[in-house]
Amino acid sequence: MKQYLKMMSGSVCLAILMICIGSGFTNGVDEGVYQFLNRNITQDWAIQYFKIISTVLSPINCLIYVIILLIVLYMRDRFKFWWYGFWCCSVFAIGTILKYAVQRPRPNLMIEGFSFPSMHVLSVCIFVSLILLMKNHKALKCLAIFFVISIMISRIYLQAHYFTDTIGSLLVLYIMLQALNIGKMN
Repeated sequence: MKQYLKMMSGSVCLAILMICIGSGFTNGVDEGVYQFLNRNITQDWAIQYFKIISTVLSPINCLIYVIILLIVLYMRDRFKFWWYGFWCCSVFAIGTILKYAVQRPRPNLMIEGFSFPSMHVLSVCIFVSLILLMKNHKALKCLAIFFVISIMISRIYLQAHYFTDTIGSLLVLYIMLQALNIGKMN
């Protein structure tokens, strides 16, 4: 029952976020976060890091990493391969469907595609979640948090996404993790 409530609360938060984005209520927050990052991150090494991490952890690369992990999982535990494989595909599909349903323009119109939700953030979240589902270790959790926060900041700083796009990705992942937990219980 608790997992259902968590999934429903995440879904309500995502729906409210989408309504707020559609009505422009989040513009001030999005602009404020971008301005804060732009004022406080001026070192060349940090900017280069953001560009590199956005490339290394691009959605297509994360998909490749996930496929490699699933191949390893296939050799170790076929049930988990199918279970986690279906879950990963579902999360990627939901993110893509939302992107085309919402069709939010990007902060920098020179970048093609739609903004909400951030597929970079969602892809990294899927990748690190799969790692943690396979091997739950404190050091891996710390690395996962570091990479998710890094990709969130990089996408906002590079003006590929708004802050609320990255939060939307986290909410999608949260909802789908609750669905996975519900499936494990049944």
